[in-house]
Amino acid sequence: MVGQELDQELVSTTAVGNHEISYIPTQPYSSGLDNIWTGISNSLDYSLLRNLEAPTSHDFPSGYLACDDFFKSLGQESFYSGFSLMEWKYDQRREAQMILPFLYVGPTSAARDVEFVKREGITYLLGIRGPLPYHTRVVNADKCAAALGVKADNVVVADDQALIKSLPDIIRRINEHVCCCPVHHTDATTTPGKDVPSKPRKKVLIFCETGNERSAAVAVAYVIAILNYDVLSAFINVQGRRLCCNLPDSLKRVLQTFGSICTAKRDVMKAQNAIHGSDGGAGNSAGLSSPKKRAIDAMQGVVDGEVNDPDLERLACLDQERFASRSPQPPFNDAPGG
Repeated sequence: MVGQELDQELVSTTAVGNHEISYIPTQPYSSGLDNIWTGISNSLDYSLLRNLEAPTSHDFPSGYLACDDFFKSLGQESFYSGFSLMEWKYDQRREAQMILPFLYVGPTSAARDVEFVKREGITYLLGIRGPLPYHTRVVNADKCAAALGVKADNVVVADDQALIKSLPDIIRRINEHVCCCPVHHTDATTTPGKDVPSKPRKKVLIFCETGNERSAAVAVAYVIAILNYDVLSAFINVQGRRLCCNLPDSLKRVLQTFGSICTAKRDVMKAQNAIHGSDGGAGNSAGLSSPKKRAIDAMQGVVDGEVNDPDLERLACLDQERFASRSPQPPFNDAPGG
């Protein structure tokens, strides 16, 4: 009897007249930012893993990330890198892996391994570390560098978000070190008239404490900027060579932002090159934009007062009236250095 009364009560609460009331959850589940996050996810598409090759273009201002002769001096062979994803072994996390023929990523233990550094021909040990005092001891390979007479340096970043400011400078350091042009490499074998070496003569090892986070993020950023890869493809191709890479969400978003910045800079450079090309090469090669303030003649479209079209003459007369009452003095002056 009690059960029947409850059933009747339930029916009465779910039906009003001839209309049934459907159940609506009070708080539907929402995945929040996951709905709009289009960057590096936990489920990766390894079909994007491929052999790395030299880019077909480098649409950045001269000297921003590399000198004009960077790619030519190294040659295409210096950017070719295969992969062997299925051959990864767990113990390899303690070693450094080659991302490009001149770029390695690994932990501090690999940077301190004198035999490894000597065998691989590493000439630049670049550490990425935090600002705390113990980071100086943990992420440090100065003794190995001194023993082999190679270059060692460290980049200090306060947190993951601060890394994005240092990425262009880090990439520029790497490129200046491995570049074989006469400006950056004075070896007689790379002077003009000599053959380009089949492989880079200098190599860089980027390392952090584990080799799985900040140093890996720098390698991903390098592939994005230099090889023109998108964020997801760059990460997969770095992780495909060092499978233990594990970036936190903060670094993933840093790389997403850095990728957007690189795309924007490329688009601006392409647009400037297109404008300069349409002007018959009269544009400024340094990428300087046209003056912000437009002259009256430019607004009128009249050059030296020569107008052959009657319609344009009438428009020019009407336009003259628009400027006739204006004072020759500007309404304000720019502040010095503004």
